[in-house]
Amino acid sequence: HSPIVGETEVLHQFKVFTDSLSGAHAQWRELCTQLLADARAIRAAYLIGLGSRSYGSAVRRHVQSAPRVAVIGTGVLAQKIVPFLARAGRAIDLWGRRPECSITAANLTYRSLSNPHFDVEEPTSIVVAAPISADVIAALSSRYRERLALIDLRAEGVADPPPPVAPIITLADIFAEFEAVARANSDRVAAARVDIAQRASAFATRVKL
Repeated sequence: HSPIVGETEVLHQFKVFTDSLSGAHAQWRELCTQLLADARAIRAAYLIGLGSRSYGSAVRRHVQSAPRVAVIGTGVLAQKIVPFLARAGRAIDLWGRRPECSITAANLTYRSLSNPHFDVEEPTSIVVAAPISADVIAALSSRYRERLALIDLRAEGVADPPPPVAPIITLADIFAEFEAVARANSDRVAAARVDIAQRASAFATRVKL
C-alpha cells in the first residue's frame, strides 16, 4: 500500500523479515526468498528510472541548497534521509532524545532535544522525521532564526498540524508527488502489474513434491 511504486525501503524490510525466519517458521523462507527474487526482477525490468521514489530524494529536493538542515528524529526514516542531505559545505543538525546516535554523515552534529542553549543565524531547512508534537517542533524551530522550509513527514501532521514557522511541505504533499510520478509512468507500472499477476499465477499452479 506504499504510495512509492517499487519502494526500496519496503523491500529491505521484507528482506530483514525473511532473514529472521528460523525454527518453526523456516518453512516460509523458500516462499519469501522467491518473492524477493521476483520483486527485484520486476523492479529491474520496469521500475528503474521512474523518478523520485524515496523519502530521501524527495526531502533533498525540498531543502534545495540550504546551507544547514535540521533533522528531528533518529529512527529508520532519519537513517534513510540523512545520506541524501550530506553535501560539501552543508551542516546537518540531527536532533534526538537519546544520549547518542549511530547515524553519521559529513558535517553532522548530534544534538539533544533537552538542550535549550542553541541558536543559529544561518538559513536552515527543518525536517521532521519523528512522531513528535507540534509544540516540540515550534520550540526547536525557534532556535533557528532564518527558516527556509519545514518538511513534516509525520503521519500525525493532519491531526496535529505543524506550526507556521516556515513554508510547510507535508507528508500528503510528498505522497502527491509520488503519485504524480506514478501517473506519468503509468504504462510501465501497468506492465509491471501484469508481470506480477503472471508470476503469481505460475507460482500458484506449479507442481512440487
